[in-house]
Amino acid sequence: MRLSSLRCSVVLAVCALAMTLVACNTPQPNPEIMLYRTLEHDGLQREFFVHVPANANSESPLVVVLHGFTSTATGFATMHDLNRFADDHGFIAVYPQGSHFTEDDSGKPFRVTSWNFFADIKPAPDAGPMCTDEAAQYTCPPSCGECDRCDWATCNDDLGFFDKLFAELESEFEYDRDRVYMFGESNGGMMMFRLACDRSEKFAAVASLIAQMPAGYACTPSTNLPLLVRYGGIDDLVRADGKPGGDDGFIYTSVAETTGRWAKKLSCTSGPAPWQSEYAETAGLECTSYGGCAIPGHEVVSCENPGAWHQWTEQLYEGWDARCANAQQLALMPGQMACPPLPQDRSTRGMDVIWEFLSKYRRE
Repeated sequence: MRLSSLRCSVVLAVCALAMTLVACNTPQPNPEIMLYRTLEHDGLQREFFVHVPANANSESPLVVVLHGFTSTATGFATMHDLNRFADDHGFIAVYPQGSHFTEDDSGKPFRVTSWNFFADIKPAPDAGPMCTDEAAQYTCPPSCGECDRCDWATCNDDLGFFDKLFAELESEFEYDRDRVYMFGESNGGMMMFRLACDRSEKFAAVASLIAQMPAGYACTPSTNLPLLVRYGGIDDLVRADGKPGGDDGFIYTSVAETTGRWAKKLSCTSGPAPWQSEYAETAGLECTSYGGCAIPGHEVVSCENPGAWHQWTEQLYEGWDARCANAQQLALMPGQMACPPLPQDRSTRGMDVIWEFLSKYRRE
């Protein structure tokens, strides 16, 4: 009996150890790991990253996220901890990388990344200048050859790049084609506006963060497309009132003009009126909206963070820099700073507001 009991104990111990080893060796979700993809367009190799939650399926939404000027795709994702939010809410996150080049900045390599939202469009005939006579002079991207005084974005064909990107996504991944969303920050938000206007049939809803189109380049979608605009009350780079920015002297369309144009295109009959939601209130945002649009439930919403500068402060981790790159992207961008480890204590206030708005819509 003793021997039998001992054998049973040994067997149980071995089984327990085996189960422990299996558990320890079971792959755990890692929000820092993304799928890396490339495609050829216009003679260039373009890159994008995709994060697919473990529970993703053919009914999962897809969100296209566009980084800002000088930022990287993985840096923006990491800085705002977007992949863990995607895991929590079950959407596939896509991070395209803007074209980039390296310039010598005081002896240190400095990566310039940007989106070309100007491609094949002209400003309104009555548009004034895009910048003041004293405006900062940004480095002219090599793809442009020569730049005018107010130019700063790349000259590559980004509309064509996104056409190929969507074709690649539709070919490789399963997701709900009627729940495709997009948001972008700063220069990425400007590219978002261009895509939302020229490729609006792709999306169910869109959002911009601290971004407006330059003076004379305001546009509207060809389909009924809900819009959320989030801006900073003390942003002196991309000002909300249409006046020249004190930081660099560039001039952008006002939030009031952007949302007013958009609401007219959606045949909205009410507003602008005060608007609030649980998440917007928690984030300290002051919002207005246009409603009564052609499609019931559609809205054009603008939200101000009164004390915010040119940052997405509700989803920001102090000391982080979106110009960093994760381990996967560092090989593509030699000399770029490495992103620090993800924080354990995180806030989702910024994404809560964005996702609350986007996720309630389906493409009509």
